[in-house]
Amino acid sequence: MTQKDTTVGGKNLGFAVDRGRIAASRQFLAANPAAKRWFELVRVPFEDIITQEKLAHEGQNRPKDIRRNAEEWVKNHQALVDGWLEQARIAAKASK
Repeated sequence: MTQKDTTVGGKNLGFAVDRGRIAASRQFLAANPAAKRWFELVRVPFEDIITQEKLAHEGQNRPKDIRRNAEEWVKNHQALVDGWLEQARIAAKASK
């Protein structure tokens, strides 16, 4: 294990960092270039994931809680999300 494996945002956490990935079949990605591009772009900061996990641990763990927290995250990062969506739309148009 290297320092790269234990570092997020310039901070060495001292343990291996989980790296979530989106799994999709090649067939799905070929048929859905917008989704493929969106999957390539989406990056949720580690700190935001930890915040959600903490909220869930503290009792905000029902589906409606998680959805509310996700919607709030999107609202707080609307420009970023809009950029991801715009690039996905461009990829869809380019594939036609």
